[in-house]
Amino acid sequence: MVTKKKTATKKQTVHTKTRAKKATKSTQIVYKTFKVASDSPIFFQPRVTKQTFYWSFLLLFIIIMQLIIIAINVNATLTLDGLR
Repeated sequence: MVTKKKTATKKQTVHTKTRAKKATKSTQIVYKTFKVASDSPIFFQPRVTKQTFYWSFLLLFIIIMQLIIIAINVNATLTLDGLR
């Protein structure tokens, strides 16, 4: 005959921990609100800022580097073809 296994029952004990209550200091929370956007976007207003100089310098640097690379490629092609 088949007999059922007896399952061991464990008593679950509830541990109660005493926690020290921390004194909370109520502070005023300051919320920063967003400003309402103006009707005309800033993109269309011509202003010279630090970013203007940054982007113009970056653009100039990239154009000069591309011209140097093109000149090196043309020089190498002419040298290898023997036309120079």
